[in-house]
Amino acid sequence: MYSPEEDAELKRRNYRSIREMIRLSYTVGFNLMDPSRCGQVLRIWTIVLSLSSLASLYGHWQMLVRYIHDIPRIGETAGTALQFLTSIAKMWYFLFAHKQIYHLLRKARCHELLQRCELFERMSDLPVTKIIRQQVESTMNRYWASTRRQLLIYLYSCICITTNYFINSFAINLYRYFTRPKGSYDIMLPLPSLYPAWEHKGLEFPYYHIQMYLETCSLYICGMCAVSFDGIFIVLCLHSVGLMKSLNQMVEHATSELVPPDRRVEYLRCCIYQYQRVANFAAEVNGCFRHITFSQFLLSLFNWGLALFQMSVGLGDNSSITMIRMTMYLVAAGYQIVVYCYNGQRFATASEEIGNAFYQLRWYGESREFRHLIRMMLMRTNRGFRLDVSWFMQMSLPTLMAMVRTSGQYFLLLQNVNQK
Repeated sequence: MYSPEEDAELKRRNYRSIREMIRLSYTVGFNLMDPSRCGQVLRIWTIVLSLSSLASLYGHWQMLVRYIHDIPRIGETAGTALQFLTSIAKMWYFLFAHKQIYHLLRKARCHELLQRCELFERMSDLPVTKIIRQQVESTMNRYWASTRRQLLIYLYSCICITTNYFINSFAINLYRYFTRPKGSYDIMLPLPSLYPAWEHKGLEFPYYHIQMYLETCSLYICGMCAVSFDGIFIVLCLHSVGLMKSLNQMVEHATSELVPPDRRVEYLRCCIYQYQRVANFAAEVNGCFRHITFSQFLLSLFNWGLALFQMSVGLGDNSSITMIRMTMYLVAAGYQIVVYCYNGQRFATASEEIGNAFYQLRWYGESREFRHLIRMMLMRTNRGFRLDVSWFMQMSLPTLMAMVRTSGQYFLLLQNVNQK
């Protein structure tokens, strides 16, 4: 479909669309461009980050034990601990599924499925091929532009909340250090945690620095691992939607006057071959994210209710810092699930349109073999593609609304417990 020059330009353009995600993936230990390059070093860095974050669980546990009766405080402590535990699970899954994810991303960046489509080679002598190519390129460019928009919104949301946690704790510690006597104040860490043995050491080296390192590692992977992993989902999901839309555009021309009647069966076969490639790619994407996203969906049920509860507490205490932080947290955590459910809905809707595209052809005036192929495809497309969350639910807008309602119930439960 593409010449060598066009292929190189396509790779550069698609790389620019996702370059922030690719660069961030290096910082959490993954090379999405070439897994064999610095692979051992990056794996070691992944292990160091995850073990450092796991070590910070001690501080979160101590915070829970000490403030067990303070519902707002233990709620935020438990929520942040679950958040970085989910990120660690994603990192370790990434570690073992790295090559599979790399190959899927490479297929998307290079438009490999379109490159292998027989239609552009076998029908290259027909004027319809040029029209289809222009339509397909326009469709794919539109979905890659949508991918970049979603990635940037998600990236900035995560940067805002992680920066707020870190800068707020760092600034408060500096203020207390210069304005209060030594040993008369408690240090504030990026995530709510407590290390009793070093509680009265203040900013002394190395006690404060070790605590800051552990909690900063946890905070960093909460945000940046989410952008890297969920960003890959955005790329693959929207690329799949673009492939399905492109397939529909190919099918629509099967009975066009631009395709001679004696070549329409061959044309339709090319579309069917492309359908099988798209179906295999969609199944790979679903299998890659199906089970690992389950923990994220469960966590979001709890964290949305927690964020609303923290906002209500901040509103009652006139705490603007808590209000701003929880608003940013709700935006980032909410957008994370919206990305899965909204794109999952687009994925399912696009797959349902494939069968309709075959049925809308003027097949009733075609040959017996052509009609037989159409009947076969109508049967095959009865079962569309979809993205699942383990065995329990589908990534879709109804799932998103159900999660919002359940989170609201958790919010009311926390309020009732806090009032009692």
